[in-house]
Amino acid sequence: MAFEYVWLKILQVLAAARRPMSVEELRSSLAGTGFRFDGRHLEEALGRLGSMGLVEALVLAGGGSIGSVTITPAGERKVRGVVRF
Repeated sequence: MAFEYVWLKILQVLAAARRPMSVEELRSSLAGTGFRFDGRHLEEALGRLGSMGLVEALVLAGGGSIGSVTITPAGERKVRGVVRF
């Protein structure tokens, strides 16, 4: 599976935060770096990163929306590896 640049940016923002972030907080942090997400594109990207084991998402009771998201140790290694390259 190809790794999109925007996914790397999501991982970088989460790694810099060093704490779980709400989706809206993540969206505004990404917008501050020039990455704007419309609709459910951010949630879809987080789902793909989660399926690769790079982020963990806490889903709200109802199952429809993500409460918070954080980077996993595997995600941190991925960011460090790419940034070093």
